[in-house]
Amino acid sequence: MFENSNLTYSVNNSTITLRDDKKELLLVTPPQFKNIYVTRYSVELTDMQPEKRPHIKNVFLHEVFKRDKTFFFVKAGETEYQVDLKYIDNPITAMKF
Repeated sequence: MFENSNLTYSVNNSTITLRDDKKELLLVTPPQFKNIYVTRYSVELTDMQPEKRPHIKNVFLHEVFKRDKTFFFVKAGETEYQVDLKYIDNPITAMKF
């Protein structure tokens, strides 16, 4: 498992988990896609650029997965989301277990 030094998130296989309820993530995607904004309550596409902001950790997907990955999972709060950027109209799906 990979963890960043601030314990804001962790990565296990293809899952990024938001660990700190007070923090948020901006997942910076390959250029052909919008970026992904992750809070404890939701995961959504955004036009936010990867600029430094208080309480938001920028995570570049190609750094996390060592390549431009378009299919992965994000766990935020108690919900896990499947993200497949190839589906441009609806790339984010909340998983039901």
